[in-house]
Amino acid sequence: MDVIDFKNILWSYTRQINERTSNLIISLCDHHGITTLQGRILLEIDQNGWHTIGTLASRLHIAGTNISTMCKKLEGKGLILRVRDEGDERVVKVALSDKGKRVVEEINLELIEKISKAIQGETVQSLHEIINGLKHLNQLLEKMD
Repeated sequence: MDVIDFKNILWSYTRQINERTSNLIISLCDHHGITTLQGRILLEIDQNGWHTIGTLASRLHIAGTNISTMCKKLEGKGLILRVRDEGDERVVKVALSDKGKRVVEEINLELIEKISKAIQGETVQSLHEIINGLKHLNQLLEKMD
């Protein structure tokens, strides 16, 4: 296989994986009345605890003004709490509300259910091969970055 063939196959599969992942996330988020970006914000806060608008923007590679707008919407839906830092009132921290925690938990459970159904019949070895392939792909992409 030459480099051009590899590039074409890589491009095709990464595009397909991205589309299928996006469709899956969209369906999970739609079910809870939130956008994919709002879902990403909730999941990021869930995984790493409270954030500032700046740290969220950096982690999600999205402009701070867009994150701020999304956080205001999420606060309006009762999914996050925005709290001024006691040490520096210019800094606003965001954390999941109880309702936000429930939504993230439901999304995670729905995703686990979908994954469980999808991997039925797969061997542990084949799942490890998939993970190893993804790790290797990620390493190759890091080299290109």
